Formats: sequence, structure tokens, C-alpha cells
Amino acid sequence: MATPTRGRVYWEATCSPPSFPKLAENIDVDVSIIGGGIVGVSAARAIKDQGMTVAVVEARKIGQGVTGKATAKVTSQHGIIYQTLANKFGLDRARLYAEAQEAGLRRIVDLAETHGIEADIERMPAYVYTREQRHVEDIEKEVEVARRLGLPASLTHDTGLPFDVLAAMRWEQQAQFHPLKFVTGLAATIPGDGCHVFENSQVTDWDPKRIATERGTVRARHVVMATNLPLGQVGLYYATNHPRAEPVIAASIRRVPPAYYKNVEQPGHSIRTHRHDGRTYAVCAGPHFKPGHVDDEKRSFEDIERWLSENFDADGIEYRWVNEDYSPVDGAPFIGWSSSDASDAYLVATGFAAWGFTNGAAAGMIIADLVASRENKWLDLFDATRVKPVAGGKDFVKENVHVAKHLIGDHVKTKPKSFDKRRAGEGAILNIDGENVAAFRDEDGRVHAVSAVCTHMGCLLGWNQNDRTWDCPCHGSRFSLSGEVIAGPAVQALEQKQSAKQPA
Repeated sequence: MATPTRGRVYWEATCSPPSFPKLAENIDVDVSIIGGGIVGVSAARAIKDQGMTVAVVEARKIGQGVTGKATAKVTSQHGIIYQTLANKFGLDRARLYAEAQEAGLRRIVDLAETHGIEADIERMPAYVYTREQRHVEDIEKEVEVARRLGLPASLTHDTGLPFDVLAAMRWEQQAQFHPLKFVTGLAATIPGDGCHVFENSQVTDWDPKRIATERGTVRARHVVMATNLPLGQVGLYYATNHPRAEPVIAASIRRVPPAYYKNVEQPGHSIRTHRHDGRTYAVCAGPHFKPGHVDDEKRSFEDIERWLSENFDADGIEYRWVNEDYSPVDGAPFIGWSSSDASDAYLVATGFAAWGFTNGAAAGMIIADLVASRENKWLDLFDATRVKPVAGGKDFVKENVHVAKHLIGDHVKTKPKSFDKRRAGEGAILNIDGENVAAFRDEDGRVHAVSAVCTHMGCLLGWNQNDRTWDCPCHGSRFSLSGEVIAGPAVQALEQKQSAKQPA
């Protein structure tokens, strides 16, 4: 059996992306974009196509954040969502969501064709199924609502899966692709004519007309926060979008399904395929969990690995990683201006609930319309200035109670008080001389210790055993073992605690 590559992503292992320079000077453009994922790059391409200048500034590598860690389904089928949107927002606004997703799908396919991007795009049907009687009615209702919205949905029992299902919905002419090949390929079309793409350039300061890194500044008429969740306190979106982490694995399989699939019930299982070096790989996502909850993470990985091996004859799990996204409390993404005064606001896109590709491409089109002062009808649903997401009131209260617990740290029942008994490869939250310390002992016996307090809002961090990162359960920030920011909304590194008392 293959040995899993801890924390390494399948898409990175099967792609040789182009490199982009660091920002090392002061420049002026019409629009600056923080974040080089599907939203930032697709928005940049649309803005450049309108004759404006744009600069994309990515803290790490283009496409290797949330975008490059996804399963990469490009579809308007988002589980049981349309009946939910219709109930919360009305049928007309649910139709706006449907139209935006189908437009996002077409946009990705068209961009790849127009610019000659070899992104392994495959057209195929998408299925959502159930093996539990209590969810059959949900699927039947979803198909009914979807067809009323003009979506290519049908009810079926024939899925091509190696097990029986009680009901399934099939969406025609959906797609899957290689996300890193697409995003980096599209990014490579942007530089020139006053436009730029920068990577390894972390933004440390910003205002609505300027972003700054350690080595350079970009001045612009508009600033776009394309960072999964807007940085810092922008728009207070951390209060209306809660983070969700999910295990993702990739393995060569012998029993190959003819489409891609997701179930309705819990535990959740998602599968798609990709061909590489003459073998077919399954890329699967499992049950989501709160970031930094290591026991839940372990159970989620065990569940999806067992499910894949039992049903698809997997030849050993070769890749394992954790991805994160945000779920909006009222069920609809937040896209557009961060406040009602557009002259002093950021453009944002967040809350995609793990359906980032069609939503991300649609967000790119919306953002391009807004910087060009054009109307966009989809904003009637996605409006990022909707201050009170009343449709998600109960979830809003529940999530913010959860945040309060992590702010005071009572989710850790008993914190050990020393580095003793920390085994190689183990991380834990400790209490050293009254301070919360995040400590990890590597295979050489060396202890890495940093503050366990997130620099965004002060929540107590948790341990990500698979990726070996410190993750914030409150708002989803992620930090390396040395305390560097991997993903926001935090932008400040964790304080080093190497001076804390350690055993000889």
C-alpha cells in the first residue's frame, strides 16, 4: 500500500505551475486584488478585459490556498440548497442563485477555451443521492424546485455507484477540472498592459485605496478582498460566516465511477475522479468538522478512508489534507461592496459553503461589473451589505456562542502544564506558567512553541494533526508551526514561545 503524503495536496503533486514575482515596488492600478484563488484571478481577468489595469497580490503561491485544495467540481448542483433558498428568500431569488451558478460554470469553460488553458476539464453528470428513507422526500423536492428554476435536474435510481441508493438527482452537463492548472494558467494571461500578478507577497496593511506588503505598495481606485474571508475586521463577516474544515484524500482506484457524487446524509461523502500517469485517482472529501478539533479531524479522516477503500477498491491513500471554507448563516454568499458607501468600501466575496468554483467565477463577474459601475441583478441575493441575515438567525446565535467558548478557552477541559510527555509528531495546547502555548515536538525531539492565542480576535487555537498547523476554531485562521500566517482573516504571526521552560 502507498504511504500517505501528510499535508501534501494531490493537485500540487500533479501540476508544475508557473511562478510569479514578489511585489517589490510601489505601483498604481485601477483595481488591486488581495488573494490569488478562483475569485481573485477570475475577477482580474474580467477587469483586464474591460480595459482597466489590475494587480493580484497573493500571500503564498497562486492557486494553492482554498482553491487548490478543493475537490474541484464545477457545478450548479450544491446538495439540498434550492428548496432552502426558496423557503428563506423566495423562488425569484433562488432563481438568481441558480442562474449565477450556471453562468459561473460556463465562464470557467469559456475562459479555458478562449485562453488555451489545459485544465483537464471534463463534462459529465453530477449526482446527489441518499441511502436513507428519511431523505428521499428531500431529493424529490429538490428536483422539483430545481426544474422550476430551469436547472438540468432529473430524478433517478440509476447512478453507476457500486451500491444501491434509494433516490438520486442527476444534473446534466456539469464539469470537473484540475483547479491549480486552471487558476495558474488563467493568472499567466494577466500580466502586461499595466497589469500584474504577484505571489509570496503578504499584505500587512490596507485601506479602500491601497494595500501594502513589506516590500511594496499598490495604490488603486478599488481594493478587492478575495481571501476566502475578508482580512481583519473588514465588514465583520467573521460574525456571519462560520468556518468548516473537511478532510480530503486522493488515491488510485480500480473501481471507477462514471460521474461525480455527493450524498445527502451524514457522514458526508464526496467523490470525483482524475487521470494522471495512466492511473485513475479518486479525490474525496469527508465529513466536515470545526477547525482545530483534532479528535473530530481524526474521525473524519478514518470515515472517508474506510468509505473509499470499501466501495472503490482504493490502492492505498496517497494524499491527505485539510481544506477550509465558510458557511453563511443565512445560506447565501456575501458578494459586493462591504458597506453601503462604495466610495469608502472594499469589494468582497465570501461564504461559498464549499461550492467555490461556480460561486467564485460568478463573483468575479459581479466584481467586474461593480468596478465598471454596472448593475448586476444577482446582487439582489448576494448583496454583501445585508446587515441582518435574519434567515439564519438560529445559526447566528449558535455559532457565536461557540466563538465565545473558544475566546475563554473552556473547550480545552484540562491543559497540560509542561512539555513533558509530548511525543514526536504530537501537538497540543499547554498551559506554561499561566500562558496558553501551542507546542509541537518534531521527529528530532525539538519543540516548536508559539502563543496559542489567535492574533485575529484572541480565540484559543486548536491542533491540525494531519497538516501540522494551528487552526482557529472561531474564524478559520491557520498558522504554521513557527507561527506564520497560512490563511486569514489573521495577518499577524503568533508570538514565539521558545523561551518557555522545556525539559532537558
